[in-house]
Order: sequence, then structure tokens, then C-alpha cells
Amino acid sequence: MSMERARRDRFSNTTPSAGELAIAFVLAGVFVFLITPLVVQGLVGWVTAGQFAWPNEHLLDAYGGLLQGRFGAGLARDVADGLPADAVMWVLTVVGEVLALGATVVVALWMRDMTGAGSRHGLATGTQAAEALGLAPLRARANQIRPDLYSRSNRRGFRR
Repeated sequence: MSMERARRDRFSNTTPSAGELAIAFVLAGVFVFLITPLVVQGLVGWVTAGQFAWPNEHLLDAYGGLLQGRFGAGLARDVADGLPADAVMWVLTVVGEVLALGATVVVALWMRDMTGAGSRHGLATGTQAAEALGLAPLRARANQIRPDLYSRSNRRGFRR
């Protein structure tokens, strides 16, 4: 019965691993990087022309224009004419990219901490271990707890 429970628990653990989170946030970062110029264009079009400037059904034209260094491709003529110069748009896009990618990193770190996918999840800090076990027993067993730091060979001055 306990073996069946352990098997069930093993297959019902849905917590993502650190590698899965890393891949998810790299993909999210790439998406944010690619979509930000169009979002900036849309917001600037909303401020200048009064409507959100999104290239409906002309997404490839919009990215083609961006690859050539110009904004407004794939938009209605009146909205595209209301956009500021391309240099201003690129500066706003760089600011938008920094803000969006920074927010992506903050969310990624928050998600890692919330899901426990970090490498130290479940480990006590030094202070927590000292409170729970006592400082004297920890110092007495330091060579067992951290043999890389407190082994006998390290006491004689040998370093790796």
C-alpha cells in the first residue's frame, strides 16, 4: 500500500523544475522582446492619433517595416502619419524593452521562489539551522556538514 502511495505521489507532483521554468521564461523573454516594438507603436499611436495603432492582419508588413528601421508599416495612413520620427520611436522602444525584460526577470524570480524550483528550496539557512539544532552541535559536526570547507586536509592548509 505504501509503495502505491509513493508511486502516486511521484506522478502527481506537478511542480515545475528549474530547467522547465528557465525554458518558459526564455521563451517569454523572446516573445516580450519581439512584441514590444509593436506595443510601443500602438501606445504612441493611441496618444497621437487617438486610437491604438495595431497592424491588424498586417503583422508581417509591420515586422518587415521594423526590420527596415521604420515604424508605421501595416497601419492606416492617418495613424502612421501621426507617429513621431523613427529615431524617437526607437528610443521609446529601447526604453520599453528595458522595462518589459526587467519585469520578465522580476516575474521569473518571483515564480522560482513561489514554486520552489530554486536550488536551495527546502534547505535551512545557517541561522535557522543554528536555532533548531544549536550552535555547538553544528560546530562539532562541521566537517560532516560541509566537508569541502572543514575537512582535515583543509585544516592543514591544503586547498583544492
